[in-house]
Amino acid sequence: MRLFDLSHHQLSDVLSLVTAEDKVLLRQEAAYLMKTNQLNQLPCAVYCLVTDAAVRGLVISEPFTALNDSQWLELVLQAEQQL
Repeated sequence: MRLFDLSHHQLSDVLSLVTAEDKVLLRQEAAYLMKTNQLNQLPCAVYCLVTDAAVRGLVISEPFTALNDSQWLELVLQAEQQL
């Protein structure tokens, strides 16, 4: 499993690389992508940091998964590669 860490709107770059086994983490400004339908094209799970969403006034709901800092660390440790 590779972890794609998005902190800005780099989605077009990720779409060509991500597979069903990968995970995508939305951080910082990329959290706004939850308000669009652009993530519907991703074949994998998409996560967002609770703190990043809260600062931006966003609510994390299905199909996205909320992560706190310790869960984020666990996800990073599980990944074979972080991009």
